[in-house]
Amino acid sequence: MREEDFKIVLSEWYVKILPKLIERELKIPLDTNMIISIIGPRQAGKTYRMYQLIREVSNNVPRSNILYIDFEHERLRNLDANHLEDMMKIFYQIFSPIDDEPIYLFLDEIQNVRDWDKWVRRIYNSNRFKIFISGSSSKLSSREIATTLRGRSIDYVILPFSFREFLKARNFEIKDINVISYLEERGRILRLLDEYVRFGGYPKVVLSEDYELKNKILKTYYETIFYRDLVERYKVDPILMDNFLRYVIKCFTNKISISKIHNFLKSIGLKCSKNTLIKFLKYAEEIFLLIPMEIFSYNIKDRKQYPKKIHVIDNGIIRALYPEVEEEYGKLMENTVAIELIRRIGDVRDISYWKEYGKRDGNEVDFVIRSGSYVKEVIQVTYANSKSEIHNREIKSLMKASKELNCKNLKIITWDYEGEINVENIEIKCIPLWKWLIT
Repeated sequence: MREEDFKIVLSEWYVKILPKLIERELKIPLDTNMIISIIGPRQAGKTYRMYQLIREVSNNVPRSNILYIDFEHERLRNLDANHLEDMMKIFYQIFSPIDDEPIYLFLDEIQNVRDWDKWVRRIYNSNRFKIFISGSSSKLSSREIATTLRGRSIDYVILPFSFREFLKARNFEIKDINVISYLEERGRILRLLDEYVRFGGYPKVVLSEDYELKNKILKTYYETIFYRDLVERYKVDPILMDNFLRYVIKCFTNKISISKIHNFLKSIGLKCSKNTLIKFLKYAEEIFLLIPMEIFSYNIKDRKQYPKKIHVIDNGIIRALYPEVEEEYGKLMENTVAIELIRRIGDVRDISYWKEYGKRDGNEVDFVIRSGSYVKEVIQVTYANSKSEIHNREIKSLMKASKELNCKNLKIITWDYEGEINVENIEIKCIPLWKWLIT
């Protein structure tokens, strides 16, 4: 019975024509001795990134040496590692791969196979295969991949479209970034940026032109993330988790503490321990929904004790719960910058916020970018269209942070103002959000 299933599935792959793809920017090596795991939030495009890799491989490797399997195929239910051995026998029979070439295996939704990790480790040790795996965040986390593959894998995180990818999907070509600043195309790029900031970068949302449909897709995504990735996966109380998430997401770009969340839940009659809420926050981070950001400090105790600043993986998710966030444009801009920094830097531990110690209303900076103990850049985000709209407190905070962190690379990301502000012989660069996102 299983042999027949494998023959059908593999034959379907052999004649499959890959769909039209919007090229993703995340670079993933094809010629590596490590197992590549492609992870990221739900609906961000992990499967399509695999298709893109397959197209790249196909330029130099015959189709007979490339196998893609979607383990959510209806004919591949209830598989275990032993079945995969039978599947590979059918592969050799149908495809007749060339012996002198490596075999590229793309294993999508691999977590659906019992004991998949033992089989993957074994074929990896044969040095015959280039292995790429992906799995739903509802069943397989990066931590679990690292544990099961024991140092044999490297993670690559796919996020929703960057603004550059968004523009590509909307057929907006940038030939010269400096020319845009002086042409009518600037108006179009600002309109597209407005849409990106309000609706986010989920591929299906980006490619849907109807605003009502965008909203429906985003609500469906949130509900699926909530029930499948959180409630079903972690077996949590849905009422408690729902109120926790809604409270935290509403506080996006603000600092929150577990004690504050605990007090809120208690005020509406929900009882739980603070340890439970710490776990909830960790779960939401593991599935790539929330990005908790620590305060900048060289002292580990300070980083753990001070409230975390919360960002959400896509502005569209915020909108799904709170359509009124359109009125909070500065916060949406800041969240957009946070996601892009994660995309560029990769490790949230290298991104912090800064605040003066011991002062309740002290100066604060949105982002501090560091490499080890060295501070590379300090960034402030503000909704400003001109120099006069940049508040003195934004500049004052940057200068305070500059002195304390010994960093003169200062930047203000604005809506549509570009220029320089000189204070005490230090230059603060102002750059429009659209230009920063595509640079």
